[in-house]
Amino acid sequence: MSQSSAMAVGSALRSEVMCPHCWHRFAPHQILWVSVHPELRGDPRVGEDAQQRFLPSRFDVQCRALDVRGEPCTELACPNCHLTLPRSLLELKPLLVSILGAPGSGKSYYLATSVWRLRQTLSEYFRIQFADADPTANQVLIDYEEKLFLNPTPDQPVMLPKTEKDGQLYESVRFDDRVVWFPKPFLFTIRPQPEHPNAAYLKHLARVLCLYDNAGEHFLPGGETPNSPGTAHLSQSEGLLFLFDPTQHPRFREACQEKSQDPQMQEHGWAHRQDHVLSEAAKRIRARSNLPESQKLDKPLVVVVTKFDAWSSLTEWNRLELDQLIHRSSLGLGAIHLKKLDEVSHAVRSLLNEYAREVVVAAEALSKDVLYVPVSALGGAPEVLEQSGGQALGVRPKNIRPMWVEVPFFYLLYRCIPGLLPRVKGTDKKRSGRS
Repeated sequence: MSQSSAMAVGSALRSEVMCPHCWHRFAPHQILWVSVHPELRGDPRVGEDAQQRFLPSRFDVQCRALDVRGEPCTELACPNCHLTLPRSLLELKPLLVSILGAPGSGKSYYLATSVWRLRQTLSEYFRIQFADADPTANQVLIDYEEKLFLNPTPDQPVMLPKTEKDGQLYESVRFDDRVVWFPKPFLFTIRPQPEHPNAAYLKHLARVLCLYDNAGEHFLPGGETPNSPGTAHLSQSEGLLFLFDPTQHPRFREACQEKSQDPQMQEHGWAHRQDHVLSEAAKRIRARSNLPESQKLDKPLVVVVTKFDAWSSLTEWNRLELDQLIHRSSLGLGAIHLKKLDEVSHAVRSLLNEYAREVVVAAEALSKDVLYVPVSALGGAPEVLEQSGGQALGVRPKNIRPMWVEVPFFYLLYRCIPGLLPRVKGTDKKRSGRS
């Protein structure tokens, strides 16, 4: 039995597969398998401690490849970088989404809370299954979720570690004498459930969401090198999320100091030029895609204005509830009210124009489709950890109440996968106030 025949049993393979690590494209029959026998250690690409990758010639009755020692194998790997791949990528189209943000903008907290909420709300409101495509690849994020939402001591303050530039979200691969560090994406499957109105089109609507989180330093000028192409996914992504942190912006802090008790709004001696992150992203995307300087992207860009609870005093809203944006039918199925979402976006854009106009200019120079969404990963202010000498902030899990963290993903799924998320009829119009 050939590899193509073995892998096609019981499934419809895509004609072309893309590796979410190195973005190499290949035919399914070229995929490698990961050996199992303990004597078959040492791979030229991923290291001497890793199991060998191989192109199989033998299979067992369950269509599992047999390594040279006759052991049945289950894990797959990219033929270029040799990093492991979930089988779902052979059957489902990938959807790449990149998250950008300056150092300290709260990407780890945002990712953990948004994924936790997506696991619940996509099914509750839209009858869509959202699950880990590869729990091993997602382990860092799973640990974050457990720390924040399944903590056995919810009254004890916790903090998530900062994403390091060469930390556990990156993997090294050796190409001859050169070592290249690739980002490790979080991988999720998105499938309509039987109750979804378009469940009959599951094959066309299902995706593997490849979600990229880089250290903020990677987005600063000079933060990427040929041996560390950490943000190369930007040019491959179908949607972009840019996290803007008002607590890092001097004018926002000045406006909120007398109105907010959040320690992040107190004056401190540093602030990143967050618009430079967008400008640098635009430069890299255009260079990799060979686009002219004046050409805007067609892909949607959501400016996620984080830590809403710290700057809500500048708005007319106290809390952000999903029922403000999601209309439910008599059967309980949800639909996005795009007109209301646009009204919120317009209000946030006006606020940014007043206090951080450079961010609006950078965002709308990058994409034709820009949406501005307020969110709060925690739902309230963090507290200063006494044991850190006042240098670190933490949160008590029992107090976490995320607000709208899943809304930016709702919009990207609506835009990138037509037919997956329904809209309230008559609200899908071109948004005003954007170029």
